[in-house]
Amino acid sequence: MCNAWNHPPECRCGWGGDGHAGKRQFGSDYNQWVPPLDLSRESFTRPNASCPVCGALVFFYKSPDGGRVFFDELGPPWPKHPCTSSTSTPAKLSVAKLSRQKDRSTWEEHGWRPVQLRYDSEIDKFFSRLHLIKDGVETNLYLRKSSLTRFGKKISIQAHLPAHIREIREDVFELSMLDSFARPVLMSCFANLALARDREPTPVRKSGKKRVKQLPPAPKTQKFTRKRKRRSGLRRG
Repeated sequence: MCNAWNHPPECRCGWGGDGHAGKRQFGSDYNQWVPPLDLSRESFTRPNASCPVCGALVFFYKSPDGGRVFFDELGPPWPKHPCTSSTSTPAKLSVAKLSRQKDRSTWEEHGWRPVQLRYDSEIDKFFSRLHLIKDGVETNLYLRKSSLTRFGKKISIQAHLPAHIREIREDVFELSMLDSFARPVLMSCFANLALARDREPTPVRKSGKKRVKQLPPAPKTQKFTRKRKRRSGLRRG
């Protein structure tokens, strides 16, 4: 499995460098002038291409499942560049414009930090454990399993997907990432399982009134027999 750092030659994660199988998916006509993206801070803050329409600095990213997106910033809320579409070809990076690039991105100003995702593991019916590397340290966070479901499918946690995290209160975090189709996803995570269960309680089945089982209606033949017996009893009296 690719760890997003030391890519095997056949890896197609989309974050590799020259001669990398994932990069060759971009097309040989412009691969040579689009610098590779990795999980360093520089890749999240330094654009790697120019818009083919307006010439603005952009981040060009291709996801493992074929999503091709031009971003104005590679971080929450993941603003897409309006001039381009999934079929646009990135233009060569303008070094002159790059020198005028602002030092801090909007997502940095809002407290987000890049993290490296690893994988998720199931704890029970309702909760999962998310394994990631934050500030160079391997960390576990906890979240509701339903948070990992979007668009009717489970999100595949993979090491090469771009992701950011920020602490909104003590031991409570927000995780913002791109899924394998380059779609933004936001979810809540917690530092320990007890806190996750407390803040995200499991659904309780409602206890309603016990329904009385109704007997099926009697067949017409039984109804007719009862009426005949009733009438014969009246005649005898």
